[in-house]
Amino acid sequence: MTSTTPRLALDIRGQSASLVRVMDQHCGVGRARLLEGAGVLRSSDRVVIVGIGASLNATIAFESLLCSHGIRACVIEAGELLHYRLAACRDATIVVVSRSGESIEVARLIEALRGRVPIVGVTNELGSTLGREADVALDVGSLPDEMVAIQSYTGTLLALYLLGMATADRWSEARRELDALLPDLPGWITSNLQARLDWDAFLEPDSCLYALGRGPSYGSAAQGALLFSEVAKAPAVGMAVASFRHGPIEVVDRRFKALVFAPSGRTRELNVGLANDIRRFGGSVRVIGPKVEEWASSAWIDTPPCSEMLAPIVEIVPVQVAAMRFAELRGIEVGRFRFAPQVTTDEIAIAREQGRATDA
Repeated sequence: MTSTTPRLALDIRGQSASLVRVMDQHCGVGRARLLEGAGVLRSSDRVVIVGIGASLNATIAFESLLCSHGIRACVIEAGELLHYRLAACRDATIVVVSRSGESIEVARLIEALRGRVPIVGVTNELGSTLGREADVALDVGSLPDEMVAIQSYTGTLLALYLLGMATADRWSEARRELDALLPDLPGWITSNLQARLDWDAFLEPDSCLYALGRGPSYGSAAQGALLFSEVAKAPAVGMAVASFRHGPIEVVDRRFKALVFAPSGRTRELNVGLANDIRRFGGSVRVIGPKVEEWASSAWIDTPPCSEMLAPIVEIVPVQVAAMRFAELRGIEVGRFRFAPQVTTDEIAIAREQGRATDA
C-alpha cells in the first residue's frame, strides 16, 4: 500500500486483524457478557432483531442461524419497528444492532422499549445510548472504519455468529470453524485487493448491478447493493434469488450485471442455476462461492471453504473491492460521502454535515 492508497482499501485489508480482535474479545473479557446475552435469547419465546443500514444487513445471517436451531426470530428494520410494529413486540426479546448505538431510530426505540421488554444490544460503542441502556450490551470489538462500514460490518457478522452459536449451545463447533477459517483471511483479502483491476471488464459506468442471494447470503446481497450505492454512488439492487426469478428476471439483457452468492449449503444448486439462466439470457454474472469446475475462472470468485452461516464474512470481501474499483472507474472520490452525516440524529432532514460515515 502506498501513501495514496484510499483509506477504504486499508479498512478492507484490516479486516483480518479486526476479526481476530473480535474473536479475542468474545473468547476473553467479553465472553461472560456474550453468554449472558445467549442465555436471555435461549429463554425467550420470540426474538426480534433490529438494525438499520449495514447493521441491518449483518443481522440477516444471525436470523437464519437462530431459526435453523428452532429459535423463533425475525429481522425488522429499526424505522419500521419504531413507527408501525411496536405493539406486536410486547412478548419478545429485542436484539438491537447498531455500530454507533446513537442513530435516531435506535435511540427512540430504546426510549419506547426500555423496561418493557428485554433488550440485548450489539454495538461498537459501549458508551453509546444503546450500550448504556440495553439490559445486556455486547461490544463488537472490531477496529474502527473511517467512513463506510467495512471492518465493523464483518466484525458485527462475527459477533452475531458467536452469539447465535452460543445461544444454540454450539460454542465448540463455532471455535473449530473459526480456527479453520481465520488463518485463511489475510491471503484471501490480499488476493482480492491485488485482483481489483479484474473487475474492469465486468463493471460498466452506466449499468445497474443486482446482488442476489439466499438465507445468510441474502444479507450479503443487501450489503453489496449498499456498498455500490455508498462507495460508487451507483444504483444497485439487493434481492433474494427466489424473488428475482418471479418477475425481475425480465430486466436481463446484454447490459445486465449480477453478483450471485453461492456458498456451500442447502440452496447452492438453486443459486448456480439462476446464474446459468442469467448467462443464457445474455446477462453478465459473477458467482461468489466455492468454485464449480465447469465455470470459467473469470466468471467465478472462489471463496475459502466454510459453512453457509460463516460465508457472509468471506463473500463480502470481493464486493467491497468491486465497489471501490467501480468508484475509481466512475471518477468518484473513494470513501467520501456527499450527503450522509456520521450519525443520523434527525428523521426528517439530512444534517448539513457532509462527507462522513453513516452510523448504521
